[in-house]
Amino acid sequence: MILIKLGGSAVTDKTKPLTPRPEAIERLAMELAGFPGKKVVIHGGGSFGHFKAKEFELHKGLKEDSQREGVCQVQNDMRALNRLIEGALSKAGVPVASIPAGAIATFDNGKLANFPSEVFSHYLDIGITPISFGDVVVDRSRGVSICSGDDIMLKLSGDLKAERCIFVTSVDGIFARYPPGPGEGPVQEIGRDDSVAFNSRDTDVTGSMRRKLDLMFEMAKPGCKVQIVNGLVPGRLADALRGKPVVGTIVKGD
Repeated sequence: MILIKLGGSAVTDKTKPLTPRPEAIERLAMELAGFPGKKVVIHGGGSFGHFKAKEFELHKGLKEDSQREGVCQVQNDMRALNRLIEGALSKAGVPVASIPAGAIATFDNGKLANFPSEVFSHYLDIGITPISFGDVVVDRSRGVSICSGDDIMLKLSGDLKAERCIFVTSVDGIFARYPPGPGEGPVQEIGRDDSVAFNSRDTDVTGSMRRKLDLMFEMAKPGCKVQIVNGLVPGRLADALRGKPVVGTIVKGD
């Protein structure tokens, strides 16, 4: 079973609110359709989630009545993006079932406390591809929290015993320094002890790239192959799904 995370930067233009990348979404859906094995698709929020979540400071919890509007807006926007991706997958011939994190996940003090992974297992067993996404969720202590697509990936990778996790982004992988020099490609493999220079502007409401990479290290611990590829380059995801050599970064768990 393979877990695929369609990053917000790959399916939306993160510089413009509520701006999808329709051509990329349709192509990625076709590449996913070309892989016949069991798969779960998770997608990020990009410009559909981060702008308003940051504006209403939902990542800090529910502290003011005015934030309720933000909760509803972000959830509505995320479902709009999900419908675009779900529709593209259906058009490509992939039977899909949407499972919003906001409907099933519970956080406690900013940490994932409950997420019924068996729902995903059941859909896989009956031949339907489950799809979920980063979302605003209830939090027992804070009122609300942001559940990122990476949080979902980590939970499902362990519970469903994923063989591979593929992260689809808008860049070729992890680079040894930022910005990379002329002709410098991504690091082919990266472990916890390897040095990486992150962009100081890489933080959003779901955390920094450092946090995202730490979650990937956790996913790789049990032996799951974790891979980062550029979804804006045609064929990269398709090749990764087939296990072919592809430009990108392998994240090691040791």
